[in-house]
Amino acid sequence: MKNKIILALGLATFLSSCALYSAPKNVNVQIPDQFKYSTNSTNSTLNQSWWENFNDQKLNNTIKTALDNNLNYKIAIKNIQIAQTYVGQNQSALLPTINATYSSTRNQPSKNASNSPFSNSQIYNLHQAGLSASYELDVWHQIQNSVNQAKANVNLSKANADVVKLTLISNIAQTYFQLAALNLSIENFTQQLEAAKEILKLNEDKYKSGLINIEPVEDAKTQLENIKTVLNNLIKQKQLTQNTLAYYLGKYPEDFSLNPNTKDFIIESYAKLIPPQIPSSILTQRPDVKEAMYNVLSYAYAQKQALANFFPVFNLTANYGYASTNLSNFIENASNVWNFGLNILAPLFNYKKNTSIYERSKLQYEQAVLNYRNTVINAFKEVDNALASYKKDSQALISYQKNYQSAKNLYDIYKAQYEAGTVDYITYLNYKINLLNAYYNLINQNLLVKEDVISIYNALGMGLSN
Repeated sequence: MKNKIILALGLATFLSSCALYSAPKNVNVQIPDQFKYSTNSTNSTLNQSWWENFNDQKLNNTIKTALDNNLNYKIAIKNIQIAQTYVGQNQSALLPTINATYSSTRNQPSKNASNSPFSNSQIYNLHQAGLSASYELDVWHQIQNSVNQAKANVNLSKANADVVKLTLISNIAQTYFQLAALNLSIENFTQQLEAAKEILKLNEDKYKSGLINIEPVEDAKTQLENIKTVLNNLIKQKQLTQNTLAYYLGKYPEDFSLNPNTKDFIIESYAKLIPPQIPSSILTQRPDVKEAMYNVLSYAYAQKQALANFFPVFNLTANYGYASTNLSNFIENASNVWNFGLNILAPLFNYKKNTSIYERSKLQYEQAVLNYRNTVINAFKEVDNALASYKKDSQALISYQKNYQSAKNLYDIYKAQYEAGTVDYITYLNYKINLLNAYYNLINQNLLVKEDVISIYNALGMGLSN
C-alpha cells in the first residue's frame, strides 16, 4: 500500500469547455496511470459491507437498527424527496400553462365613447368566462438548465445522505467496539481492585504484627486508590458511550442497554480485514467527493440560467371565452371573445440587477470548483492518515502482544511457585495485577487498530451497497 490513491482534478476544465447554452454532460474522473494501484485483483475482494468482516452478529444487527431508526439519516432521505419535487416543479415550465377564467364586473363607460356598444347604458354588468393559455419558448435553455440543476441537486442530496450513512455506520462500529473494550476494562480493573484490597489487608496485618514498616502499607493504599479512580472513570465512560450509541440508534438513553460481544475482541492479526491491492478508482465511491462534484454541476447550471437573464423572453399566449351583460342567459346571449399572439419581454433597465446575479453565480461556481478540489485532496489525506495510523498501531500491537505474553509467563511461574509454597501470596498478587495491566493495554491497543481499520473503510468510501 505504498502507492498513493489519487483522482484527476479535471472537472473545472471539463465544465468550462461545455457549450454556452448546453447542459454539462456527465463528468468522468480520470486517474493518472502512475498513481494507480495494481489492477490484477478485482473488486470482488472488497466486501462493501465491511463490518461483516468482524464476524459479530450483534454489530451487524446494531448497524441495521441504526439505518432504520437514526433520525439524521431519515432527515437526509427526506431531503432527497424534497429535492425531487423541484424537478417536477421546474419541468412543468416546459409545458403550456392553461387556466380557466371567470370574471364578473360592474362598469361605467365614458360619456364620450359614442362608438361603444354600451353607450346607451351608463352602468352595465359584464360577465366573462373562458380559457387562457401561455407557453414560454425556451430559446436560451434557461428552463431546461433549471431542470438540470434540480436533477443535480437531487444527486447532491443523495450524496449527502450517503455521507450521513457512511459516517453513521463508522460511528456505530467505533462506538460498539469502544463499549466492548470498556466492558472488558471494567471487568479487568474489578479484578485488579480485589487483588489490591487483598494486598492492602495483608500488608496491614504484617504492619500490625511488626513484620514490616509503614511504607508497603501506604504504597498499597495508593495503588488501591489509583485503581478505584480508573475504574470509576471507566464506568462513567461506559455510560456516556452507551448514551451515544442510543442516540445513533434513535432511542432514548433511559430505555437503552446493549452488551456487545467481547468473546473475540482480541485479534492477533488484522491484515485479513484490510482489502488487498486497493484500486485507486475506489475513491470515486466516496460520497463527499460525489457531493462536491454535483454541487459544481448545480452551480454550473445556475450560472447559465443567470446568463439567460440578459436576453429577451418569448411567450406565446392565447385566450378564448364568452362575454355577456346578462348572467341569466349567459350562454345563449354571449359573445365569443378570443385572442392569440406572441409577447416579447426584453430587459432594459434591470441590467445592474442581472449583472449582479450573474457575477454571483459565477463566483459560486468557482467556489464550488475549489471546494471540489479541496474535498479530493482531503480524501487523499484521510486515506494516507488511516493507512499510516493502521501501520504504526499494528506494529505497536505486536509489542503489546509480546508484553502480555511475557507478563503471562511470569504470572504462570509465580503462580506455580506460590502453589508450591516458595513465594508469598503478596508476590503472586502483584504479578497478577501486572498481568491484568498488560491485558488492559492489549485491549486498548486492539481498540485502536479496530478504529484504524474502520477509518480505512470510511476513507475509501466503502459501506454504501446496503
